[in-house]
Amino acid sequence: MLQYKEIITYIFIIGAAQGLLLTVFLFRKKENKIANRLLAVTMFFFAIDLILEAAAVTGEIKKYPFLIVLMQAFPYLYGPAIYLYVFFITRGIKKFNYKFLLHYLPFVLVQIYYLFFFFLEPPSYQINLVYVESSLPWHVLVVSYITPIYGGLYLALTAYKGYKFNNELKNKFSSIDKHNLSWIKFIIVGSILIWIVAIFMTTLQIIYGNEIRPELVSYLAISVFIYAMAYKGLRQPEVVWMVADEQSANRKTKNNISYKKSGLSEEFASDTVEKLNRVMKNEEPYLKNDLNLPELAYMVNVSTHNLSEIINTKLNQNFYDFINKYRVEEVKRLIKDDRENRFSILAIGMEAGFSSKSAFYSAFKKATGITPAQFRSDTRKNN
Repeated sequence: MLQYKEIITYIFIIGAAQGLLLTVFLFRKKENKIANRLLAVTMFFFAIDLILEAAAVTGEIKKYPFLIVLMQAFPYLYGPAIYLYVFFITRGIKKFNYKFLLHYLPFVLVQIYYLFFFFLEPPSYQINLVYVESSLPWHVLVVSYITPIYGGLYLALTAYKGYKFNNELKNKFSSIDKHNLSWIKFIIVGSILIWIVAIFMTTLQIIYGNEIRPELVSYLAISVFIYAMAYKGLRQPEVVWMVADEQSANRKTKNNISYKKSGLSEEFASDTVEKLNRVMKNEEPYLKNDLNLPELAYMVNVSTHNLSEIINTKLNQNFYDFINKYRVEEVKRLIKDDRENRFSILAIGMEAGFSSKSAFYSAFKKATGITPAQFRSDTRKNN
């Protein structure tokens, strides 16, 4: 019967193999090349880290003390790497700037710190870094304990980038499904769970002492994360940024209207709201499922900046919710007209301009408090 150490070892090795396969896959992807290669390097280090941890579980790593020193600094890579990946992929960055290497400076400093002690202390000292078989100096424990805090800070930055990207999309697009937010959310949520586990286990170690080995549970979480990434990553399409050139759209406006960042006059805002309402009623642009802000700004004859400001400040909505409000009203009208239930609810949603079932149901429930099916049922009862 397998012992728990053998089971953990197998899990780590399989996770490492998955990480290496994912590394190759990401390097070969043509979309989002810079971001995917950065993620590939991250997966490679994850894989190496898991292999070294598997060797630590079996005790084999005691034969190679210098590897113990190398693996101690790896956790300082992951926070910056995931942050930069999300930053690159949400900003559409095509070229790596060397200033981004500054994010890895703490990793370099921590690696130098551990190497310093490697050359000054006997091999038994390095072994203590993994097995904590005797008391370690306070400064070594401090470096170890601040690891999850450091990761948590980068995680907060990463989550903020994802949140900001989501808001930017909703201020420019009426449909955001093709921007593949689910993949970005998956990366962020997965990272959050890993660091929560790391912080929790480190807290237990501080409370209960050296008998607790928090890294085992943390690496199990990493293994599960890699399994999930390998499964979902194979289905990851390109994350698309702005498909319409805002400046180009502004040049197309009929009167070449200029605007200031300091705000709009009430008269101009009121006139624009009236024009916007006329366009939405008479031309029904919301029926176009990939309608974006520059296109609507051109139809209203204002700059994209002005239109975005007016929708946000005067109508108290973002562009995404503003357009979907009209689509929901169109769905309600179509359902009422379809008295014989000739069309499916999803077909009606697509006819109204929605681009996916999830976006349709989510917008309808948000606007009405009920599902489209419930609305149809209530409509039939009332009639």
